[in-house]
Amino acid sequence: MFWNFLYRVFRFLASLEVAVFIILSLAVILATGTIYESKYSAEIASKLVYRSIWMQMLLWIFIVNLTAAAFSRLPWRKHHVGFLITHLGIIILLLGSFITQRKGIDGSMMIAPGSSSRFVRINENMLNVFRAVKGKSYDLLFSERLDFNPMEQLKDPVHFTIGKDGEKIGLDVLSYYPKASRTVLATADASGKGVPALHFTLRGSRATISDWFFQSDLGNTRQYGPAEFRFLKAKPDPKMVPDRPTLFVYTGADKSAMPSLAVVGRGAKEIRYLGQLTLGKAIPLGWMDFEFFVDEYKPSANPQVSYSPLDHSAPESYEVILAQLDGEKLWLELGASGQIARGDSLYYLQYTKKEIDIGFELLLKKFVIGYYQGTTRPQSYSSLVQAGGGVDTEISMNHPLKQNDFTIYQSSYETDESGNPRYSVLSVNQDPGRWIKYSGALMIVLGIISMFYFKPKYSGDHKMLKKEARV
Repeated sequence: MFWNFLYRVFRFLASLEVAVFIILSLAVILATGTIYESKYSAEIASKLVYRSIWMQMLLWIFIVNLTAAAFSRLPWRKHHVGFLITHLGIIILLLGSFITQRKGIDGSMMIAPGSSSRFVRINENMLNVFRAVKGKSYDLLFSERLDFNPMEQLKDPVHFTIGKDGEKIGLDVLSYYPKASRTVLATADASGKGVPALHFTLRGSRATISDWFFQSDLGNTRQYGPAEFRFLKAKPDPKMVPDRPTLFVYTGADKSAMPSLAVVGRGAKEIRYLGQLTLGKAIPLGWMDFEFFVDEYKPSANPQVSYSPLDHSAPESYEVILAQLDGEKLWLELGASGQIARGDSLYYLQYTKKEIDIGFELLLKKFVIGYYQGTTRPQSYSSLVQAGGGVDTEISMNHPLKQNDFTIYQSSYETDESGNPRYSVLSVNQDPGRWIKYSGALMIVLGIISMFYFKPKYSGDHKMLKKEARV
């Protein structure tokens, strides 16, 4: 009875009906993934569809179906050769794809000309916690992947316990917003323990930016497009000229007085000091037609940042989490970090994309864009790089670099407001299952050819067999 049951299960798994069901289901899933990819992004389609548990289950059931179908032909004969090779090729191809998905690397690097990097970012969101104790170096306490659904908010808090040497601290992720609007307010601090804060507007024909800007001990730094904003405690050193467009806001000994303004243009050799700011008065910066003015200044303030979930795409939206460490809450934007003090220790919480060390430095020596004659439309672009201290190699759209089992492609680039390249964007791929997939694909082709040859020859359809039958 038991063996009869197993035999019926085996025949069911080997049946053509199961194979047709799996193939139709895969077609529906792939069609859904295509819709998600066109409507949202390839990252969301990959996470919710192509790498979903349903897709994985169907592929493994497909492997079981192919294996059972092959063994159902026992004892094998010569006309089964093509059938067996084809089925084995499909299984090998699927196993190679599984190895690629689990062990492979597919990410990107953004490198500015003259800079180098050895880290590739992949589409995995990580929460890292570092601890700094006075007089000691940073200590990584916690690093965990946050695999949240990018289409919906977090329904229930996620709890972790972190710590070393017997110390146990509670860490919770209370909220997750895939898209959120940000509101920043400056609350006046009557005790004088706050920091100077100003609300500014940068206005021009190309863009308008309005935000609060807070001073910090090291001089707060913000990036707005290709320009960098710095809020310093003292006048910037005229000998320290940045190599990028920079706006300096700085206070003096009297924080109650309005701060002053200085700027550095692209390629400038000196800092231009524009004098003290006046509320409501626009100051031309010399960056095309951009003007800068301040409508509110608080000598002592504390920043208050809040986020509200969005159910639609917006020009400025943020992916954020609300983390809680030992009872203290902290909002974290993707790609940013924050700090929480606890006793004599300072804890840095970081919400960022996962970075993988590729094992060698990639130096971008030059980035070149070729345009169609008489237009500003790019025809080609390439990066001249040096990998691991070796010879210079050009990476273009059709000519990747292969180094240490990595394949590096020219993906895209970013420009500043003048159209000059700021970063070269390179795709980095490591595919340990590539040759397994190639072998599987080759076996499928050979198997199909074999079926066309062997099946007629040994199944009675071959012309020589028909001729012998007539005689």
